Amino acid sequence: MVTKEAFTRARAPAQREQRRQELLSAARRLLDAGGLEAVGLNAIAREAGIAKSNCYRYFESREQILLTLLTEDEAEWVAKLELELAPLAGTNDVERVAAIIAGTLAAEPRLCLLTSVVAGVLEQNVSEETARGFKQEVRALALRIANALFTAIPQLPTERIMAIQRYVHALIAGMWPMAHPSKAMQCVLAAEEFEHFRTDFEADLRGSLTALFRGSLSD
Repeated sequence: MVTKEAFTRARAPAQREQRRQELLSAARRLLDAGGLEAVGLNAIAREAGIAKSNCYRYFESREQILLTLLTEDEAEWVAKLELELAPLAGTNDVERVAAIIAGTLAAEPRLCLLTSVVAGVLEQNVSEETARGFKQEVRALALRIANALFTAIPQLPTERIMAIQRYVHALIAGMWPMAHPSKAMQCVLAAEEFEHFRTDFEADLRGSLTALFRGSLSD
């Protein structure tokens, strides 16, 4: 027989997880609608319908919320990437692999936005415990990416695969903001004289990755 006290204890973790998911969903909505600037802890609490002070029961900071969104989005992207790369097993088709990576990333704007600010913003206001947990999750995903890459491009030196992933993150961090300038800068870049400053995220990332893979194969 389950007592009322035992039932309450059993429900508590589920209720806690539900509230945690409500905060994450609120942050997603704000991020998708207004960008990073719209996602403050006050705004998240308001969107979720709870007091700001209660947010700290579930997350230590705004940055931890955003890091959680990043790892969840990256996990979904990695699953898609694995499916897309599977038919290329053993082909060493670097152009196709580069196109798939660039295309699947371009289809995930929130992931790219968060990746572009992870080092400079999201990792800056978290505890050592949260930082370690985040890196452990990222490492697990990186190993899956490495396996998918090596399966598609078996000629890649294994010692280069993790380094390549760091370079991909650096490319996203640089190219995503360049491809999404402010409204004022968009007006400036519309002029023909500034055409060479325009950035096509997917095309530029695809070209950079192709060069990166080719260079790694020739080392």
